[in-house]
Amino acid sequence: MKKDIISSYIGNVIESCRSINYDQIINIYDVLITAVSRGGKIYICGNGGSASTASHFQTDLNNAFSITLKSMPAICLADNLSTTTAISNDYSYDDVFLHQLKFILNEKDVLITISGSGNSTNVVKAAEYAKNKGNVVVSMVGFDGGRLKIISDFCFHAPVNNMQISEDLHLFCCHLLSTLIRECKNKQYD
Repeated sequence: MKKDIISSYIGNVIESCRSINYDQIINIYDVLITAVSRGGKIYICGNGGSASTASHFQTDLNNAFSITLKSMPAICLADNLSTTTAISNDYSYDDVFLHQLKFILNEKDVLITISGSGNSTNVVKAAEYAKNKGNVVVSMVGFDGGRLKIISDFCFHAPVNNMQISEDLHLFCCHLLSTLIRECKNKQYD
């Protein structure tokens, strides 16, 4: 029984990976390269497992390239525990990302939102704020995509009705993007 559960999960992940829309990944890659080449930063946010993915992606963008490549200026809005708890206490957890963006988001910056459901209130509020300011908003979502799929300019949509597999695919997307950035810059083609 345990092996069947493992086999089923692996099969579902493999099947989901086969349904990845390559153009979604390439479009997001192009957005990131364009923003950084114009002097913009990449802000990333998410809750729970998605916060972990956001943090991991920031690490990859900041540090995972060869010493001959310029790292990408990425900031995970969920990484500072003091900031997160202060905003949650003094304002609302629903505003934890929005409040930070009000002070740091510039016109050249991109916001990446990560949410399994696409409906996390604090992530949606951050996306709406960035969109209203004219910034490019990228989302990584699962299930039906929720509100974030509608708000976003570019979306990686993992159309699965399983939170764990959705989160697996979001991290997979981040690794694909990191690989594209590294390989394209090493080979000097886009």
